[in-house]
Amino acid sequence: MSVTVRSSALAADIDPATGAVVGLRQLGIELDLVRGPSGEPPFRLDLAGVGPVTDVLETRVEGSASGARITWRLSNGITVTGEVRPRGADLLFRASVVATGPATVERLTYPVLPAIGRLGGRGRDHLVHSHATGMLFHDPLDLFEADPDNRRRLGRSPYPEGFAGATMQFLAYYADDLGGFLFATEDAGRAAKWLNVERAADGLVLSVVHKPDAPVAGAPFEPAYPVVVAPLVEGSWFEAGDRYGRWALGQDWAKPVPRARWLREGVGICTFGINARHDRSRWLQAIHAAAGTPVFHVLGPDWAAAGQDYQGNLPRGTGDWFPARFADANVATIRANGDRWAPFEFDLLCADPVAGGTEPVSAARYRMDDAESGISDGGLPHFPFMCPGTAYWRDWHAVRDARLVRDHGADAVYYDISVNNVLLQCYANGHDHAPGAGNPVAAAFEAMYRETGAAMAQAAGAPVPMGAEMITEVSMPWFDYYQARGESGPYAPFEVAAFRDWLLDGRAEKIPLFTYVYGERAPVRMDGWAKLSRETGDLFYWTAATVLLNGGLFEVNAEFSALEALDEATWHDAADHYYPFADRRYPVDPDKARYLGAVARTRLGPALPYLARGRMTRPPDVDAPDVALDYFAYNMSTGESLYETRGRVSVPAVIARAWQHEGRTITLVASLVDGPQDVRVAGEMTRLGPREILVTGA
Repeated sequence: MSVTVRSSALAADIDPATGAVVGLRQLGIELDLVRGPSGEPPFRLDLAGVGPVTDVLETRVEGSASGARITWRLSNGITVTGEVRPRGADLLFRASVVATGPATVERLTYPVLPAIGRLGGRGRDHLVHSHATGMLFHDPLDLFEADPDNRRRLGRSPYPEGFAGATMQFLAYYADDLGGFLFATEDAGRAAKWLNVERAADGLVLSVVHKPDAPVAGAPFEPAYPVVVAPLVEGSWFEAGDRYGRWALGQDWAKPVPRARWLREGVGICTFGINARHDRSRWLQAIHAAAGTPVFHVLGPDWAAAGQDYQGNLPRGTGDWFPARFADANVATIRANGDRWAPFEFDLLCADPVAGGTEPVSAARYRMDDAESGISDGGLPHFPFMCPGTAYWRDWHAVRDARLVRDHGADAVYYDISVNNVLLQCYANGHDHAPGAGNPVAAAFEAMYRETGAAMAQAAGAPVPMGAEMITEVSMPWFDYYQARGESGPYAPFEVAAFRDWLLDGRAEKIPLFTYVYGERAPVRMDGWAKLSRETGDLFYWTAATVLLNGGLFEVNAEFSALEALDEATWHDAADHYYPFADRRYPVDPDKARYLGAVARTRLGPALPYLARGRMTRPPDVDAPDVALDYFAYNMSTGESLYETRGRVSVPAVIARAWQHEGRTITLVASLVDGPQDVRVAGEMTRLGPREILVTGA
């Protein structure tokens, strides 16, 4: 007979033969998360130099009024212990490993919850994941397949990681209007872990992989935090975000910190990747004029003396960075317009010095576990990363950026391929941290960014905003803004590319989960990956409206393709750019330029205090038809499988969001079609003009 652990809302049945959870249900409504035996223990153990350990010699399950304790005795003197205990409505899972011999724990996976089937039935079930700051997967039992190579990024989802992993430490599975389950860790200590969803023959499998901070032979390992299963009674991703936020907003990374006011309240849109070294003043002027507001420009990476580009050219040590080369005309135009700018830096990338060089670049390399990084993101092992836990790189990082601010007047700095792209682990010897993962490595990054921020503030006489590629919750205090592509739809590759087919046909959605949880405490999001050509298609309007309504800065991007031609004589020469794009010479679409201005003026208009300092709340219902909008995706590497893809995407003709600030709520409504329409918003008939952006309640 199984041992049952009950909270006020959940019950878990534990098999005395294996210690596995063979039933996990929500009481009262009898909603099952786990239903059925798995045939294997609910843990996995990996030892250094040995690999997986699977031979369980003895299992003992002990139940009591305070929960259940499960002990697995393995070979080589190893004991794994699991505990399941109630806490109010929740169930908490904890685990530990004790080794009497020389074994070194690399990873412990617990709990493994198998045999997860349907909740409300086809058409009602959804899985929420914090990948790319928020993904919603419809009917995951039908959608997910066995994925041993982790092509979909969900079977091995590292945390904290913004490119191929989890930006927050939770996921949820629910049924519309019925309820469901939150699956989370409550780790205030920034440990490295994976939050995984796999598809097995008998259903979905949820699991958490725990990683020691500093693996030591013969040392016990006990994660300092619980895995939490909590009931959801409403059945929506908003409920899941609210439930997680009640814990997350109390953590150190979520404490309010001073933010750059000009960035949050003084710019209407942004650009990304416009050439820094060559004169692009005509384009900077044209974009400013179209916006009709100040603009924030993150200029391209080609400013370094030795060049930085997407063709493998990186500075080799300190001598290759300066003198920096920013076109005087670019900076003068930005200043004359009252705009702001930042240099693009490959934050952690540094080539080895030339033969005979004396700088300790090799000794300061960041060294991840290739096996773990390979299955999480196969591109990681190929980058020449530097470790912030070394005096050489930490000091140079601060010196370089302080000089950029002092000598060139940069208003901010931007870090590409940075802390949110890598696994938090460095196993190099001789660094300031012990070889390992998690909090010691996070602390090294934190120290580097704080020292760099202090050096820039001293050089500038005021704090200088720092931005990064993507975001995770633990890095929020370090950055004022981040660049993302998840809300760019099919226009951009990168962090949502693994789900692109699902997004196009509606089987998955990008949701503003991170913004919903953290609101004004989060850095500003830059998104959109936009081109202003007619050829790019009318899905442009959906992208622009989505980014704006979700509180972000809409981005015009020029990383992998030419700026649009302003007239027959002006075009962007590929020979000058840091990536060899095709010579297209598409002109600016006047309609898109006008919409760019509407987006910028809405951002800095009556919606400003809500988007800059408010919190997203649940959106109103919108009764509007769907419309098919076309796209042409050409702003990406020519080697990308998505390069030059075309298609049509079905989206609502009208979208809406709601924001609160100081006790008041506004609704932002955006029409995406080139014609008037009458739609119901929150039950009220609303007349919208062609591609109108409406703010009500301000």
